[in-house]
Amino acid sequence: MTEMPDAVTNLNSNTLKKQASDVHILMDSCLLAGQILMANGSEISRVEDVIQRMGVAAEINNLQVYVLLNAITVSFPEQGLTQMRSIPPRIQTMDMEKIVAVNDLTRQFTAHRISIETFADKLSKIDMTIPRFSLKLQVMSAMVIAVTFVIMLTRNTAFINLFLAATTSGLAYAIAFQMRNKFHMRFFGLFLASLSMSFIMLICSKVLAHPFDADIVIIGAIMPFVPGVALTNAVREIMAGNFISGQGRIIEALLTAASVGLGIVLLSFFY
Repeated sequence: MTEMPDAVTNLNSNTLKKQASDVHILMDSCLLAGQILMANGSEISRVEDVIQRMGVAAEINNLQVYVLLNAITVSFPEQGLTQMRSIPPRIQTMDMEKIVAVNDLTRQFTAHRISIETFADKLSKIDMTIPRFSLKLQVMSAMVIAVTFVIMLTRNTAFINLFLAATTSGLAYAIAFQMRNKFHMRFFGLFLASLSMSFIMLICSKVLAHPFDADIVIIGAIMPFVPGVALTNAVREIMAGNFISGQGRIIEALLTAASVGLGIVLLSFFY
């Protein structure tokens, strides 16, 4: 009989330790989920919504979350726990694969189909192991986009223009990809990519005749680099009241457009 109070005390102590451990795991998971979403192009409102839903599922009252383009702050007031995590500069504008994976995993957690430990483990694997599409596949996609927009915007179906739009866009995309991923020089990489397109058009304009049209080829070739998604997200951020992040995304989109445009313009006067 004298051992019962000690057993109850030990049980309560272990329970409290388990609860405290779960709270810290939840905090780390909220920060990591937000980091993955933001680093791969998600909107701030979506990130805040995901973290809030995680808190509701874990019965965290009055959870506070503040998200910027380069940092996330999460607070559990009742638990006296607040943490901030910086978001590294993005080297890709969008990785929908990771965003979808995080959203699916979050739905499983909020539906109580997986534990917080399982959620944290799978979230770490998403962050570390999900492969991006190969360079070859991305280049092929850029070539298809270029050909499609040549036909759609100019209604020109001359084989020479379609062929040059595809090959020029594919080469330029490979240059931008290597500069962005190996040297982390995204905007300079876009400038070099567009400069290479303009240089190819300069050569072709000297050796090719009608029906070749450099303007038509350029229109299609630059389409994979147009920051349409970035501009759309920027406008949506501003309309949602996230003025700081909205302005940041607009500047990013404008720098992208300026880098591409400058590379094209530099040599366009010669053909």
